[in-house]
Amino acid sequence: MCDATTKFEMVSLPVHRIKFCVRGQLDSAERECFALCFTQKNATDGALHQCHVFRCQVPETAGKVLLNFANAFRNSSTKKVPSPRLCCKSQPSSAHEETSSLEGAFGPDGEEDFQFDAFLEMREEDAKKGLTVCPQEKNCFKLRRDREKRVIVVLQQTHGRRVLTVRKCFGLLLGAGRNLRHNDMHLLDMQSMGRGNDSKTYIIEALWDPHLQNLEVLNTETPRETRVFMTIAADVILAGIDEPVRFNMECKARIFHEHERFWYVSRRPIVEKYFLTAGIVEEGMRSVNEANMKVVKFESVTERKRSLSRISLDRSPTKMPTQLIHPADEDESDSDEPLLSGSGVVDQECSDDVLSAWNKILLEWKTDPEGTVPEGLGDLIRNGVPDVLRGEVWRYLAKVQTDPDLTQAYRLLLGKECPSEQVILRDIHRTFPAHEYFKEAGGEGQESLYRISKAYSLYDEEVSYCQGLSFLAAALLLHMPEEQAFCTLVKIMFDYGLRDLFKLGLDVLHLRFYQLQRLTEDYVPDLFAHFYNLGVETHMYASQWFLTLFTAKFPLQMVYFIVDLFLSEGMNTIFHISLALLKASKKELLQLDFEGALKYFRIVLPRLYRAEANAKELIHKAVKLKISPRRLSKYEKEFYSLKERELESQDPLERMKRENLQLKETVMRLERENDDLAYELVTSKIELRKNLDNAEDSVESLQGQLERYMRTAKDLEDENNGLRTEYDQVKEMCRREVLRLELEGSRSQDIISNYKEICSDLSYRLEKQQDSFKVQRTRIAGVISNCEQCSIALTEFTDRVNGSPSKKLSSMEDGCDFKMIELMDKLEESEQRIRQLELSLAQAKLELVEAQCRNQDLSHQINASVSGDNDSSRHAAWLKKTISSIRDVGTSLKQPTHERRSRSQDIISNYKEICSDLSYRLEKQQDSFKVQRTRIAGVISNCEQCSIALTEFTDRVNGSPSKKLSSMEDGCDFKMIELMDKLEESEQRIRQLELSLAQAKLELVEAQCRNQDLSHQINASVSGDNDSSRHAAWLKKTISSIRDVGTSLKQPTHERSNISVSVDKY
Repeated sequence: MCDATTKFEMVSLPVHRIKFCVRGQLDSAERECFALCFTQKNATDGALHQCHVFRCQVPETAGKVLLNFANAFRNSSTKKVPSPRLCCKSQPSSAHEETSSLEGAFGPDGEEDFQFDAFLEMREEDAKKGLTVCPQEKNCFKLRRDREKRVIVVLQQTHGRRVLTVRKCFGLLLGAGRNLRHNDMHLLDMQSMGRGNDSKTYIIEALWDPHLQNLEVLNTETPRETRVFMTIAADVILAGIDEPVRFNMECKARIFHEHERFWYVSRRPIVEKYFLTAGIVEEGMRSVNEANMKVVKFESVTERKRSLSRISLDRSPTKMPTQLIHPADEDESDSDEPLLSGSGVVDQECSDDVLSAWNKILLEWKTDPEGTVPEGLGDLIRNGVPDVLRGEVWRYLAKVQTDPDLTQAYRLLLGKECPSEQVILRDIHRTFPAHEYFKEAGGEGQESLYRISKAYSLYDEEVSYCQGLSFLAAALLLHMPEEQAFCTLVKIMFDYGLRDLFKLGLDVLHLRFYQLQRLTEDYVPDLFAHFYNLGVETHMYASQWFLTLFTAKFPLQMVYFIVDLFLSEGMNTIFHISLALLKASKKELLQLDFEGALKYFRIVLPRLYRAEANAKELIHKAVKLKISPRRLSKYEKEFYSLKERELESQDPLERMKRENLQLKETVMRLERENDDLAYELVTSKIELRKNLDNAEDSVESLQGQLERYMRTAKDLEDENNGLRTEYDQVKEMCRREVLRLELEGSRSQDIISNYKEICSDLSYRLEKQQDSFKVQRTRIAGVISNCEQCSIALTEFTDRVNGSPSKKLSSMEDGCDFKMIELMDKLEESEQRIRQLELSLAQAKLELVEAQCRNQDLSHQINASVSGDNDSSRHAAWLKKTISSIRDVGTSLKQPTHERRSRSQDIISNYKEICSDLSYRLEKQQDSFKVQRTRIAGVISNCEQCSIALTEFTDRVNGSPSKKLSSMEDGCDFKMIELMDKLEESEQRIRQLELSLAQAKLELVEAQCRNQDLSHQINASVSGDNDSSRHAAWLKKTISSIRDVGTSLKQPTHERSNISVSVDKY
């Protein structure tokens, strides 16, 4: 059947498996349909009967289909399928007997049958013995991982009228699994191939590298009771047959640790028998021996068994399977592999009514400190505890809350060393490998499981760690935290008596086996008799039931139900569940032999309870079984009485032989353990020696590095000491320089103060002389005031002196000397020129002061940039750069020092110039006074009376100033004197305003200079703070001391500004 759109094959049905086909009635609407019955046989679930109904678009097509089916069944060349009755009539004891019973089934005219045997053997590389044969048991090889292997295949013809020799082998293929495609096989490296002792034997040998990525599954350790399938194929060309023939061999393997040792196991090869039916091709046939043949059919005994098992009808299912579209040949999906522990899906859903009932129970439980079981708990447990509440319910059932010291003990035990650590680590990856939480190696689940197992082995020193504990601990870990799981495990082992099963001698475990055996005899007598006849003993199937509480083989949902019931009812739960399992499987077990029964317990029985409904049904059946404690006590007494009678009835010689045999087995076991320990000891010694050599090499290397580092540290220490010494020297030099500069500054201040006093004295004398000249001029005017002519001439002369040169002295022309007037005019022009030069000189001095301030600011900026560049290079060897920066700072400090010294010298020179200028002006003023008096004398020379009065006045001024000019005052005009005083006051006011203006300009320049100095000081302090945070404490002290030096050096700057103000004032 193919899909109509994609043309993809959905399912194919072999024609020979169609049991019945029919077409719909022709006179009805079903005439377009036809139906067929098809039987599919599954290896584990039995036969499946399927009925397929098809509808055709054209009614005639249904008839054509049935006609083609009829022609196919009438075809005479079709091989006759063996009858199920023939296959089921007898079971041959060996492959050869089975082959002989099936011979003759194929042999029409023109065809010939041949038989071949294929022997498969594997060898592993051993460091001591070379290549050793790998042991095998029940078609299962025992291999060790990470060891190079040789695969040897021997082909031998055992039956046939002619010999079909192997002409050529294309290669040996290996793959993990079975029913593999050609692409899934991996070609091995061929080592040798050729004929054996005769022409019927052909030997093929290939090399198997265990590290191949495609075969990684066959190089990974398998959990306990787990096997992996592998397929080996050989493609050969047989004589007389042109097409290649593939010999497929399927087997199982169990992968062990690299250093695993095997004792007393079979080392026989695996044998597979093949049947070849060849047809003779008539074209080109020259003789019988040279006839060309073709392969008509080629199959092995294993493939023939599968075909027969598909045809045989065991039972008819009560309902149709849910999957109708299923390939007919896909029934070999590892169905004979045991169910991995931890498999199965757990239902997380729960109704609100059930949750409310459980919450009520838990509330009562929490209020009772003794943990008394509430009423109605048993009925709820029989239906299963909700998975969301299972962890909390288990803790209350085990009464973990009554022993709070276990949690503290668990934490203390984790810090101790465990002697069973290696055994625990080996068993961890075998526990619940099908569950996601424990699947990852080294994951959280395996780590928690390791810690719990280790803690319990230390807590219970008598039992320590035994195989089986990890399964129960894993089930607890899935429902509660790690510490609570440990406490619950301890409670189960001690309070429920489970640890007694693990004690030395296992006497309690044998007692439980005897009790279960007697219960089986009482409740299932026919099954007990069947087991007795087969030799199936109780410990063969029930040992894991008791030791692991059914957690090792059964699905998780059933495991949880059993643990619920066990924590509620106690140890008797195991008997209830065991009897329920035996009663439910009685029908199937009665039909099986010894191996079939054990395989049923190991593989089939756990698979029956993957559905939750089946598990609940089993729990309900187990609860309904009535097993009284009195009966179990009776069986216990019988067991101990049998043990006593056995000891009494034993022949001493037989007892000694048995004890001797046990001692021999113990000796052999101890010898094996001794060999293992010796091998581990040698391996550990080699490993320790290797580690010791590596450690010695590391010690030598580290010692060399230590010596180099010590030398480097010594060099750095010497260099550090040198830098500290240099730092002390630089610091001392800075202090000396600061003291010297302070002395120079104080000396300069003394000089400047002296110059200030001189300048103030000269200024006072100049002003006083000017006032004296004004008084004399006034008195002269009063002396000559009685003479009209001289008064007019003196007034015109005064006007010319005060700035009225344009007026003509017409009144003086008649009575004054014109030569004298020309001289007075020239003198006025020179005085005006002198005033202009004085003004220009004052402006030049102002510009000089401004230029000096700008130069000083530029020098500060340059020094700051240089210090910034020095700071930016302090990363690689910061200590050296620190000292170099200190040197740069010293240099930068010296440079402003020279500038301060030059500035002080400039100020002193300015004061010198000012003093000389004031002296010059004073002398010039005196000369001017003399010239004016001479001019006044010349003006009034024509008047004899005024000349005599002026002479007397002059004599009094020069020699006798104390005399009064009474004679002159009476003859002078007082009105002229008042006018001249007003004129002098106005000129003095003008000069005072000009001086005030110049002083304001100087103060403005001084303010600008002071602002610039303050901004530089702020920037320098900020950069100093940032740089000071990068170094050690002693470097911070160094920079702070340098700051102090800088502060002491900055103090003269403010004095310089004050000096500039004084200079500008003068």
